[in-house]
Amino acid sequence: MILLNQRTKMKTLLKRSVWMLPLMTALSVISPSMAVDKGIVMDFGAVDTLKALGKEDSISALPIQNLPTYLSDLDLKDIQNSGGMKSPDLAVFAELKPQFIVISPRLGGRVDELSEYGKVLNFTVDSDNYAQSVATNILALAELVDAESEAKASLDALNGKLDQVRAEIAQSPETALVMIHNDGHYMATPTSGTAKFIHQFLGVKNAAPEAAQPTEQDKDARPARQAVDEAYLNNIQPDLIFVVDRSGAIGQTPMDQSLFESNVVSKATNKEGKAIKVVYLDPTLWYLSGNGLISIEKQANEILSALKASSSSTQ
Repeated sequence: MILLNQRTKMKTLLKRSVWMLPLMTALSVISPSMAVDKGIVMDFGAVDTLKALGKEDSISALPIQNLPTYLSDLDLKDIQNSGGMKSPDLAVFAELKPQFIVISPRLGGRVDELSEYGKVLNFTVDSDNYAQSVATNILALAELVDAESEAKASLDALNGKLDQVRAEIAQSPETALVMIHNDGHYMATPTSGTAKFIHQFLGVKNAAPEAAQPTEQDKDARPARQAVDEAYLNNIQPDLIFVVDRSGAIGQTPMDQSLFESNVVSKATNKEGKAIKVVYLDPTLWYLSGNGLISIEKQANEILSALKASSSSTQ
């Protein structure tokens, strides 16, 4: 009977174990030690990368007032405002105690200060070593949210698309000038990060190639800017001008496009004596973001579409 009782007790324990296993498994899933790491993300290229990886839930705060148009569908219900891109609200950082903080070049000088609130990932890229720099950043970000395999697959897919874009761009003979508008001023930026992305990375032919080759003493200097006026355009004679409207991107008075075209562009021609075309790039995408899985593809497609439209209009 004792042996029988022991067997009976053992069967009862086994049954209870079977019933308890799902409960224990469920509890382990929501264990605090397995909770999603959350961070404050001050760079929108990093934001769109997390979105592409399906890791939006790892964002605890971001600069909501600066949100680019292409991220307007981002669910902000559980995301706090972290302040401006250049002026973070440190009270929010102290309150949230983030596991990580992602910054853009705008906050590069405040790494030590922000490190007091969490480990900092600087999403800055090297425009002269763009592809490798971007991949390094994206994989470092993915590691913070346990998405390395997804990031590697996404980078492979993105590189495949970019190869196709570059192949098509290589077929276009058109030259371009990259320009920024700020508070009524038109400035060519042939050595800026944006220009290097368009010309060096994507392969669009540069209408001002000499200006894009800095001397040794200028390599560490701020990217050169040249006022865009009638004389300058008649000197370099681009087929296209790519415009990034900084004022419009940051909520100030946007560029008066008709004024620029009538007072400046219409008084110059390309090398064939034809009208210079102007392409107004999405200012929030180009000035407030970039270098992310989504933004890079969007920027590449925007440039390719502009070149295709320009080519078709001249045929």
